[in-house]
Parts: sequence; structure tokens; C-alpha cells
Amino acid sequence: MIPNMWYAVLESSEVKPGKPYAFTRLNEDLVFWRDKANKIVVMRDRCPHRRSKLSPGKIVDGNIQCHFHGFQYDRNGECQLIPANGRTGPRPKVFQCTTYPSQEAHGFIWAWYGEPRKEYPPLPFFDDLDGFVYSTAQKLWDVHYTRAIEGALDVSHLPFVHAKTIGRGGQTLVNGPYTTLEDNKIRVWVSNQPDQGLPAIKPTQVPPPEGPAGLWFNFPNVWQLYLGKDIRNVLIFAPVDDDHVMIYLRAYQNKLKLPLLGKGLTFLTNLANKYILNEDYAITRTQHPKKASLNIGEHFIPGDRPIALYLRQRRDLILAATGENPIEDAQEQQVEESLT
Repeated sequence: MIPNMWYAVLESSEVKPGKPYAFTRLNEDLVFWRDKANKIVVMRDRCPHRRSKLSPGKIVDGNIQCHFHGFQYDRNGECQLIPANGRTGPRPKVFQCTTYPSQEAHGFIWAWYGEPRKEYPPLPFFDDLDGFVYSTAQKLWDVHYTRAIEGALDVSHLPFVHAKTIGRGGQTLVNGPYTTLEDNKIRVWVSNQPDQGLPAIKPTQVPPPEGPAGLWFNFPNVWQLYLGKDIRNVLIFAPVDDDHVMIYLRAYQNKLKLPLLGKGLTFLTNLANKYILNEDYAITRTQHPKKASLNIGEHFIPGDRPIALYLRQRRDLILAATGENPIEDAQEQQVEESLT
């Protein structure tokens, strides 16, 4: 994972008041629950007393109660009660649960992966979607989340993996694509066409396009397909562990104002989206190794510019968090060539 970033990890509807819920996210067994104010709490699913899971417990007086010995912890992970010591007995500070800074917005639960701080950056979502009607579907893939993101940024696979759906028309020639990376946001303008015997235009030779980009990606795990001012598809790639990612697929629309009709349209759109996503899964799960990286022996072409930018920025963000510098090698040189 990239440190010091907000990750969308669950839909808000997956954690209801009154009970704890266990989910594996960010390579950790976590417990999610709501306090008296209905605010979300994200905590490592482990009681510091005897190392049992907290998730089989229950919510008591706005605290989570361990099912083993009844210890209670508040939203900050601080122990509020040790029954064996009595209600007014000592509560040593060693009984401290690990918590993750968290918040809810846009119908998702977000967890901060990194060191706590006084001020946090804004959430990496698309604010102009507020007010849209949407439907959500979920797909669990047995791939690393980086491979799933790669696939969503791959513009040259469309006429092959999706030959019967969104890749119809044999547009195998990839001009560019014109791609930008700014403030940890990648934007891609797709310009594919049938091969008529002329070479593809290199990314650096494509003139700046007019209008919004077709593909949007905000680090670390939020993607959007811009189909128009009033129609979008959004994917959240929630890391589970090294071998799995939970993909939240949302179809958004702001054309039909009647709630039932609007909801029906997004539901039908998601049926098609799930079919297309299954086409991607069939090939993505065959990639090896499961985790994408710049230094695993893969080679890039100019059409892979969005993927190369993603992998390089991901690496640089991880290295920056640890105080290290990138190592220049032959692989890095090949990536640089693919970007131009």
C-alpha cells in the first residue's frame, strides 16, 4: 500500500449501527463499528488483552466489548472497562487498541493508511458526483489491487479483451494516449482507431485534446469512466490482502430525475458493467506475478503510458514515505522511453 493516503475500503451501508463487522482490508483484519453518534470506527480486529478478535463481541454504551473477558474500548481504542478489576478499578494504558483515522463521505467509508496527523488531505473522490443517482455492485477478485488498477488504465486491450462489447470496431491503433499526472491524479484521453497502415501517434506528439478526459484515476484507488456530464462509472479498488481486491462498481446518472427511473437505469447499467468487468477478470487473473511493479521484467509500449505513469508514481510515493530515492536502471530507462 501507498502510505499516508485515504483509501475507500467499504460502502457505508455495509456497517450498520449496533454491532461490529469484520472485514479484511489494507492487508489487516479490521473491525468496523459505529459509536453513539453513529460515527464510523475502524480498528484492528485484535484485543490487546489476550489477542482474541474483537469482531465477535458487541457494542455496549457506545464502546466495543470483547467477547472473551468483557473488556470495553472506545472509538479511540482506549480501554474503558476491565470487568475483572471492577467498574472503578484500574485500566492500564497498555490496553490500547490500534485504530485507523476514518471518515464517511460519498457513500463510502475511508481509512487513513499512515501515521496520524493533525490535518489530513482531502478525500480523493470526484466531488461533482454529489446529487447523482447511483447503484453499486461488488466483485471480489483474487488478484492484487495494482493489477486491477492497471487493467482500468489499459487502453490497448479494448479491441481484444472486449471485442464483443466496448471494444467492438477493431480500433487496435492507439494514438498517444494523451495522459497527464498532476496532484496524484491521472487523466487519460483515449484516441484509438482502426489500423489503416499509418503508425500510431506517440504520446508526446498528440496535441492537447479538448473536453474532459475519458479515464480519471485518483491515487490511491479511485477510478472513473467519464461517459458524459450526466453519466459516469466509478470503480473503487479496495485492497483486501496481497491476493485479493474488492471492487466496488458504481453506475452514476443525473439524466432521469424521477428516483425510481433513475435508480432503474443505474441498475441496468451495472448489469452491463459487471459483464464487462468479468471480461477483464478472465485475463487479469492470469498475470504473474500478482502484484504489479516496474521491476518485474515487463516491457512497455507507448500505448501503456497511463500504466507506466501509475506504476512510477506509486513507486515514488512509497519511496518518498520511507525517505528513499528511486534507483535508475535499465527498466527505468525503458519506462521513460515508453512515456514519450
